[in-house]
Amino acid sequence: MSQTENRKSSLDLAILGTRGVPANYGGFETFAEQLSTRLAARGHRVTVYGRAHFVPPGTRSYKGVNVRVLPSIRNKHLETVSHTALSVLAALFAPHQVLLICNAVNSFLCPLPRLAGQKVIVNVDGIERHRRKWNTAGRLVYRLAGYSR
Repeated sequence: MSQTENRKSSLDLAILGTRGVPANYGGFETFAEQLSTRLAARGHRVTVYGRAHFVPPGTRSYKGVNVRVLPSIRNKHLETVSHTALSVLAALFAPHQVLLICNAVNSFLCPLPRLAGQKVIVNVDGIERHRRKWNTAGRLVYRLAGYSR
């Protein structure tokens, strides 16, 4: 494929709902790093939205991937959702064609970018509501999130 053809077929993709890149925590972060760097190497424009306290200070790019660092509420129950909500709002004003949102709890945020014309994909990691780490309220939130897609 020529460079001109590659530019025509390139995609502007954003990955949200993770702690960011480089991967320094768990499965979603490893997934985000592997997918984003491989897509960027193929000529796609990829942005990973990361949390300020997980991404090394001053990081704007990583292996060809744009890194957008935003704050979050540092609380076990609010960190992921607060950061993803802020990331979705920021992504509405970016030229992303596709948003890949990680973590089922964030699925309630999908309608807003869809209304703006962005395609949205949700990547879940197992059935969170069955994991022992969540109390009753946490399990309920994950159960409800599963029905909001």
